[in-house]
Amino acid sequence: MVEVHNVTRLDAVWKHGDVVLDAEGNIRVRSDHPQWVWDTPGSEHTRNGYGGAYAPSGGLEEEDVVRPLILLVRDGQAVGGRAIEA
Repeated sequence: MVEVHNVTRLDAVWKHGDVVLDAEGNIRVRSDHPQWVWDTPGSEHTRNGYGGAYAPSGGLEEEDVVRPLILLVRDGQAVGGRAIEA
């Protein structure tokens, strides 16, 4: 099983479109805005039209997201999860 990544530092290396679970149980998405670096998930998808990670416009500053963070999705793919066929 792949280990889920816990990240506690503010200067951690994040990629646009990363989906995380914060210490308060909120889902957050890494944006591509220089100041508002996190956003709340909406009805958007995790991949853009070209197959890359979808990054929202941003709405939260770095300090607004409570650490530690658990990385759930990177590059539009689940991290540490398993595929379930229904």
